[in-house]
Amino acid sequence: MRPIGTVTIVAAFAAFSLAFAEEPAKKYDPRAAFAETDRNHDGVIDHEEFQERITEVFYSADTNKDGVLDAVELKQLVFPDDFKKDAAGHVTLHEFLRVRFHDYELADKNHDGVLEIDEVVEAYETKKASR
Repeated sequence: MRPIGTVTIVAAFAAFSLAFAEEPAKKYDPRAAFAETDRNHDGVIDHEEFQERITEVFYSADTNKDGVLDAVELKQLVFPDDFKKDAAGHVTLHEFLRVRFHDYELADKNHDGVLEIDEVVEAYETKKASR
């Protein structure tokens, strides 16, 4: 396990706005992504909100609508290198969800089952600094 593995949850949040720029990390705002994901506005991201948003992120990134993310599509994400790719170099929805939910659990520092804004911001800043 990489020492920064606990912060890769941020990649999911980073994709929420799907900045289609050459350097999306420069445009990413973890607080804005958190607000977009917290659909019931209770100040936390629960598993249901997270799954809805991550699924949206996957299908938004899948620009050619073939059901997988290829290398070009992955580059749209702020941290695209967290996934195991299949033989063709693609990432499936199953893999995308598997990795992001694992990251969710690792980022939940107080182990209360939800992500709070401070956990998300800290995870993003740590990940960004390690790059």
